[in-house]
Amino acid sequence: MFSMRLALFIGNCIQSYENEVISAMHRISRARGYTLDVFANCVVPDGDYLHIEGLKKVFTLSNLRNYDGIISCDDTLHNYEMNLDLRKHLGGASCPVVCLRNSVEGCYNVVFDDRQEMYNMTKHIINDHGAKDIGFVTGSFDLDDTTNRLSGFMDAMLEAGLIIDEEKDIFHGNYWINQGDETAEFFISREKGLPEAIICSNDYMAIALIDSLKKRGFMCPEDVIITGLDNVPEGNENIPMLTTIDFDVNDMCAAAVDIVEQYHVNLTRLKRKKHIRGKCIYRSSCGCMNLNEVLIQNYEMMRDIITEKHNNAVQCVHMNMQFGSVLDTNECIRRAMKLFRNTNRYSHVYAILKNQLYAEAEEYKKVVLHDTPSNNLEVSIDYPISKSRDKELEGNTNVFFPINCQDELYGYFVIQIKDDIPQFFDVVTSQLLIMVGNTLKKLELLSLQGELEDIKVLYQQDPLTGLYNRRGFENRIRALYENEHGDESTLPENFRVVISSIDVDGLKTINDNFGHYEGDRAIKAVANCIREVLQENEFAARIGGDEFCATFLLSDEDEDINIFRDKLYAEVKKTSARFTKYSFGISVGLAEISSYRHILEGMKEADKDMYREKKLHHEKM
Repeated sequence: MFSMRLALFIGNCIQSYENEVISAMHRISRARGYTLDVFANCVVPDGDYLHIEGLKKVFTLSNLRNYDGIISCDDTLHNYEMNLDLRKHLGGASCPVVCLRNSVEGCYNVVFDDRQEMYNMTKHIINDHGAKDIGFVTGSFDLDDTTNRLSGFMDAMLEAGLIIDEEKDIFHGNYWINQGDETAEFFISREKGLPEAIICSNDYMAIALIDSLKKRGFMCPEDVIITGLDNVPEGNENIPMLTTIDFDVNDMCAAAVDIVEQYHVNLTRLKRKKHIRGKCIYRSSCGCMNLNEVLIQNYEMMRDIITEKHNNAVQCVHMNMQFGSVLDTNECIRRAMKLFRNTNRYSHVYAILKNQLYAEAEEYKKVVLHDTPSNNLEVSIDYPISKSRDKELEGNTNVFFPINCQDELYGYFVIQIKDDIPQFFDVVTSQLLIMVGNTLKKLELLSLQGELEDIKVLYQQDPLTGLYNRRGFENRIRALYENEHGDESTLPENFRVVISSIDVDGLKTINDNFGHYEGDRAIKAVANCIREVLQENEFAARIGGDEFCATFLLSDEDEDINIFRDKLYAEVKKTSARFTKYSFGISVGLAEISSYRHILEGMKEADKDMYREKKLHHEKM
């Protein structure tokens, strides 16, 4: 078989099933030597139509002619009929399109044998637990598996001679957790009360129902047996652990790739549909496992989950703090890249941006392409990525995420994933994508209002002296050391960094006797003196009323750290002599710093040295 390029379309990839699909397709593609491009969304939200319009635009990024086969997870994109837009787009493909889990007319389909496995689960509840009054929760009827799962349930009930009242025994759900209370009230309010068992069409609805019934005083399985389908991790982590049906996602994905291969070699006449068998997993929500054993098993698991959720929340808070001060597109992407890198899940991340919201005609022709392991590059590319860069994607799994704020699209991230990672994307990934889109929207609005450059100046420049303020100084010194974290650094190789603490002597006397106008003149004069002695890549800031900081570089290990201090003293003495009403001086403290982590410690040391200098000056006077 020749080396193929496959495309995978999927939504909500922070969910467990979607993550399993990406993992399985990644492993299969790597093992067979194929390139896999994944066009994805982290979260498909309910109720935000404009945001969904922006997410849809990831579909049209793909040039379908470039692919030998396309895999579509149609049922992960059914919010606001996103899947219908995707089907329309895929209708133009000349290669085989294989749909997973949900049958789509005109495509090859690999589906779970939902009907048979739901029949088996229902028979277990009837035969092994003796239940006769059984309710059922369906999924969304725009998906084929909903009908199949309901049919499997009905087959088993009819075979056992059990009567179903479709209006009172079957609740029409939506495959998600947001109808738990409504489902609970539906079954509780029946004339004959809560059923002995409720079989749900997926795990999320089952978990939500267990929680909602618990709030109303009904326990599972003591008061009602509840089962699900899909075997999501949340079901195994639930108390009670959820009885469910498991389908092997690896088998499903392998079957999909097999269909693409068979299509190209034309070995057999291909069938349009292939079924994947599953298996029932009996746990404590139906009474097949001892609840005390489950509690012991789940203790460590629940502790890990709580820790993970806490860590995710902390990361999201820190992320908000990092992006709150961003006033530049490159800085926005640089911070995003740093956060992506810190996850240690990805081998490369590229950011492909519209040309800074430039002319529509050149919308995606020129971009800034940022690559995590190397410096930022500006290149001309063909939509979506240049042929030279495309070579770097070959043989890898490349996940394309839209960068958007509501329906406004700003570009894409392309993420190459590593092997053997348990979960590639999570709520932190989703929050990061949202933060980048929102930040670029903020910068766009400020730019359109003509305020962005003014805000940048106000944000990091001292208005009196024109030097950096404290914030600007911190940003600049951070950039000096960014290469410690793998980013581009402005620090020349083999240079030593010295930080200085500078305080104006005699300023209070000038203010008290000649007024603050003259005091400001003295401050500006000292600022100009500092500028005079600084060299290339060196910088200074006014961080208080009469306090300054400066950072300078030494190129030789033997170079005297005091040279800067002596030059600055001489420059200030010469400048002060030109003031006829009064004179002023400075005290300078110095400290060498070896890394970004030692900046605060170095500033404290420089302050101590400055106060020693000030004391010496007073003693001389």
